[in-house]
Amino acid sequence: MNKSKPTIRDIAEHAGVSIGTVSRVINGAPNISPKNLHSVQTAISELEYKKAGSSSRSLVTRNLHAGGRTGNIGMVFANTGEAWSNHPLLAAYTVGVEQACQQEGVHALIEFCSDDKTLPRCAAERKIDGLLIKSTQGAPAFVQQLPADFPVILIGTNDPALNLPQIAPDSIGSGWFVTEYLWNRGHRRIAFLCTSSLHPQFMARQQGYEGFLKQRRCFNPSLLIARQPEGEGGPRPPEQTPPDVGAEVDRLFSLPPDQRPTAIITANDWMAYGLYTALGERGLRIPDDVSVVGFDNTELLWTLMTPALTSFDVGFAAQSKAAAFDLLRMIETPSYRPDNSVRLVRGTIVERSSVCTRSL
Repeated sequence: MNKSKPTIRDIAEHAGVSIGTVSRVINGAPNISPKNLHSVQTAISELEYKKAGSSSRSLVTRNLHAGGRTGNIGMVFANTGEAWSNHPLLAAYTVGVEQACQQEGVHALIEFCSDDKTLPRCAAERKIDGLLIKSTQGAPAFVQQLPADFPVILIGTNDPALNLPQIAPDSIGSGWFVTEYLWNRGHRRIAFLCTSSLHPQFMARQQGYEGFLKQRRCFNPSLLIARQPEGEGGPRPPEQTPPDVGAEVDRLFSLPPDQRPTAIITANDWMAYGLYTALGERGLRIPDDVSVVGFDNTELLWTLMTPALTSFDVGFAAQSKAAAFDLLRMIETPSYRPDNSVRLVRGTIVERSSVCTRSL
């Protein structure tokens, strides 16, 4: 007796999601949480579902046409637990990978790995032909367990010493660009605020800020506030409440009036959200009393902030999409290997209402 073909309803029941969610995944819709995306993708693979009308470029696998390949690539978020599964920044990375996979007729399997020593399940069970690893802390230890010729690309890592291809945001450039943007709007007393100073991307953004001002002999150390995170290192769950930066605001605005900042750059939008609260509690108006710029252009945040936050969009989806295309080329053409230099993706500033122009 022939086994009946699985339906969308079968996929939904297997994945524990709605039929609508399965349909959105199949049709490449955006704004699907990584957790639901992973559940549906796993169900599709395990049930060997094929979208109606698909042929050699089936939704799940091309192994009958590509020398035993699975037709899947892995996207692993290293040093990241399940608590991050619905975070908007991770969803942006996932969207970029999905866009590339939809265009090339392959499938992405998403995993979260809080333990960087254990091989991800998609790789251990040989369900993928190549692996994308999102990491800001360098290559996870499990990379050493992969075959030397297995296609791997790191996303978000900028480490020239690594012997692996990497695609990362131009964090130093973005810090420079944001500072220059404020400079061109007439600001000369520009502060930089970071509540997690050991984060590699935040450190690089700070370097860009310092570099721009030092080149113009306008850097004031009193306007740089970089707080070290509390506790030990390692994976952390997402913060549930914005950081309390009241003490930092008091420090900046206790300076003599001619030294107080007219603009503050925060290392990301989450810190900007905390800064908005602290400024409001002290009766300081944005942008009349002080302008504010963040990083990441997180829609779920800036839409809640009044006035709407000007933020630098670092291009999370653009990074992962470019990495996925490179990975797929490595899979299709084994002789092709990109060099191990770091490929930087440049973002852009998105102007809203949190910055005013100062007359010189």
